Amino acid sequence: MTSGAGQIVERRRHRRFKASEGAYAALSPDSSKVGPIVDISVDGLCFRYIVHDSQPKEPVETHIYVGDNGFYLEKMPYETVEDVEVRNVSSLSSLIMRQRRVKFVGLSPNQRAQLQYFIQHRTFEKDENMGVRGLPLRTLDRK
Repeated sequence: MTSGAGQIVERRRHRRFKASEGAYAALSPDSSKVGPIVDISVDGLCFRYIVHDSQPKEPVETHIYVGDNGFYLEKMPYETVEDVEVRNVSSLSSLIMRQRRVKFVGLSPNQRAQLQYFIQHRTFEKDENMGVRGLPLRTLDRK
């Protein structure tokens, strides 16, 4: 979002982190909307998924599932903030990629604790200017 002076105004309250390779999100265990997590915070996450032509119309989901090599967060209640088509890098690809941003809502204390554990142990610091530093959070100085 930009202000009247053309400056970008950051509305997020918490820092976002890049999830480790292999971390994914799905709208339900049987959903065809499943894909890699782009970034995550204690407030929500962003993930990408491929749209399939034969994708049946899915019911509106109210929970998201997050997994990473044996670590699994289930039934995380959320609201969709944005769901947009991502432009293909290769014009030869006929696949349609979408990116969905969600905001977590009404998490239980246990779900919040599990989410914080996931962020501490399965993510990397994301530097908006430099990209991903590539260091696990537990090795970085907490601020």
